[in-house]
Amino acid sequence: MVMLASFLVHTSEHRVRDGMLRTCRKHVKDGGVVLIQREGADYHTDLPRERIHPAGYTVRIVSAEPVGDGVDSVHAEYVFDDARWTQTFRSRELSKEQFESHLAAAGLTVDRYLTDDGIWVRAVPERPRSE
Repeated sequence: MVMLASFLVHTSEHRVRDGMLRTCRKHVKDGGVVLIQREGADYHTDLPRERIHPAGYTVRIVSAEPVGDGVDSVHAEYVFDDARWTQTFRSRELSKEQFESHLAAAGLTVDRYLTDDGIWVRAVPERPRSE
């Protein structure tokens, strides 16, 4: 199994995302799986929003401001009992069709969406590697 978590498939740079997906394909065995964490359908529009992590801290997504070419600058806050941390990062919103197209370009295909919200995805090699 290979894992691409932390919403990295939504990186702002096409070449970086495509490179990560190709690397996943390179490292997954034929018959193996790639577990991918992707953003939910409304992650760039249902803002602000927050959730309490099971460990007890608060994750708050404050804003997603367009910066061009389909990329948003996302501002997040993490609030702990004794500290507060903020993070700003760039994220590219991907429709289900775009996401699946990028997988196909890397030689992967969706086997199934593991969660009702579509965030966790099980992908498999589209075809055996030719070595």
